[in-house]
Amino acid sequence: MRTRLLVGATALCAIVASVLVGSVPSSAQSAMLPDLGMGAITGVRMDETTMPGHKLLRYDSRIVNVGTGPFEVSGTRASTSDTLMSVTQRIYDDAGTFTDVAIPGASMYWAGDGHNHWHLTDLEDGVVTRVTGTKVLGSLAKHGFHMIDDEPYNLTLPGAPQTAYYDSFRTADSRNPNALSVMMGLSVGWQDNYQANTNLQWIDVTGLRAGKYKMTVTADGQGWFEESNLSNNSAWAIVKIAAHRITVLEQGPGA
Repeated sequence: MRTRLLVGATALCAIVASVLVGSVPSSAQSAMLPDLGMGAITGVRMDETTMPGHKLLRYDSRIVNVGTGPFEVSGTRASTSDTLMSVTQRIYDDAGTFTDVAIPGASMYWAGDGHNHWHLTDLEDGVVTRVTGTKVLGSLAKHGFHMIDDEPYNLTLPGAPQTAYYDSFRTADSRNPNALSVMMGLSVGWQDNYQANTNLQWIDVTGLRAGKYKMTVTADGQGWFEESNLSNNSAWAIVKIAAHRITVLEQGPGA
C-alpha cells in the first residue's frame, strides 16, 4: 500500500503518529473499501456537429461501485480565492468508524463543462487505440466528474442501500460556488451516469482512417483512490469507424 498523510481519523487513530504506513483503518480486515468499475459501454455514435470539421466519438459511461463500502470523497479549500479544493477519501469500517485519507494527486474545481457544480478531476479516463496496440490515438475530453447515486446498478450486493444515499440533498454544498468544503459519493451497488450528450463526453477521432479500433474506459485510471480491487476498473469495445458512422462490433464485460 502507498504511504499517505492521515488528515482526520477515529479516536484510535488520534493517538498514533500523523503519518501511517498504509491508508486503511488499523484493522485491514474490517475496512469496507469501495470497488470502482465501469458498466458496459453504450450509446456509441459519431458527432460531426458540435465541432464542425471534427469527428467526435460520443458514448454513455457508467462509473459503478461493487465494493463493500461507499466511495466517499470530500474537497476543502482555505478561502474562496482558492480555485482548487484538496481531496480526501473517507474509508469506513465494520466497527462504525472511519479514516480520512489525503489524496495528493486529486483535486476539485468549479464547473468548466457547462455544469454548475464542483467536479472531481479525472476520475474516469477514455482512450481510443488500435485493436492490437497501446498508442493512444484519442482521449476523453471530459476531465471533471460529480459523483452521486444516479441509478441502481446491483442492489443485491451486501450493504447496498435500496434508495440513493448520495443524493442532491446530501451533496448540496457541491452546487455552491462559494463553498469551502463539499462532499460527493457513490454507494455500494449504485452507478453515476454520463450520457453521450453530456458536454465534453467525447473522444476526438478526427483524422483516423476508416477501420477497427479499440476504445477503453477506466474508473480511477490514475490509481489515486483506495479500492479493494483494481483489476476490474475498465470496460472496452471494438468499434468500426467509417466516414460518418461508428459501429460497435464487440464488447468486453463491465464491472
